[in-house]
Amino acid sequence: MGDVFLIIAPVFLIMLVGFGLGKTRLFPAGSSGILIAFVWYVAIPALMFRSVAPATLPQADELLLVLGYYSALLALYALAVLVSRFVFKLSAAEQGVFALSSCFANGGFIGIPILEGAFGTEGVRLLLVILSFHSLTLLTITTIIAERANRTPGGPGVMRKTVASLGQNPLLLALVSGLSWSALGLPFPEWLDRVLALPAQSAAPTGLFAAGVAIAGFKIAGDMKQAMIAVAFKLMLLPMLVFTMTYFVLSLPDLWVGVATLTAALPTGMVAYTFGEQYGIGSRRAATTVVVSTAGSLLTLSGLLVWLGTGT
Repeated sequence: MGDVFLIIAPVFLIMLVGFGLGKTRLFPAGSSGILIAFVWYVAIPALMFRSVAPATLPQADELLLVLGYYSALLALYALAVLVSRFVFKLSAAEQGVFALSSCFANGGFIGIPILEGAFGTEGVRLLLVILSFHSLTLLTITTIIAERANRTPGGPGVMRKTVASLGQNPLLLALVSGLSWSALGLPFPEWLDRVLALPAQSAAPTGLFAAGVAIAGFKIAGDMKQAMIAVAFKLMLLPMLVFTMTYFVLSLPDLWVGVATLTAALPTGMVAYTFGEQYGIGSRRAATTVVVSTAGSLLTLSGLLVWLGTGT
């Protein structure tokens, strides 16, 4: 249990500090947005590029890790859409936001320090492999659902708007740039590594603090039944599905299974809330899901670390 505490405690304590200061005048409304923008557009892309560019291209067998994770993820997304449609009677656009809340992991802010503490730099590398397809799949599907539901005659086409939004995704751009650099065999000079190291090393602490500040502005209100189902999907059902696919079906190495399962067990990312805000659909439910899943993940992640044998 000592190792679990060393992995989990720093992550949630930094978030708690951010949460506490987010309630003060030192960090007024909008402060978290600035910090999150830095992490999302500078720190994590620097970390991803620094991890991918000087390394060899991902091996073909690593695609099995992606297959195992996303086959489970998309199955749960489809289930969440069906539940929100036939049980909760939500609109088409709300179904997409509910499913996004049930599936989208806080991999950039919480995932990086957790996976690094549990599995070291190789764990972070594999996490980035998984996250490389995260926005590409989930945001693409949810954007198409929302755009089709809100489409106005004469407006931009659904696919055009979707492609445009993906073209602005910093993680996707960093991944493509890093893979291109590696494929071309370009040298990776020490000065460039040092430049990228500074923002890359700030990704985890700044992201955790920013997440705490952001959550301080969220309120648990309404739609509790739907939010709790989304939390159960995210923290319990998705890890079970991912573990089943990676361990029993694909028989992947233990390290890969552990990384995939822990990634699946991460709380809901704030992308679900910001997406709902952008489209004006389901943002209150998404905010509740983010807050409850983040608090609940303290217990579920701790238990999972012990179960996987990384915290014994």
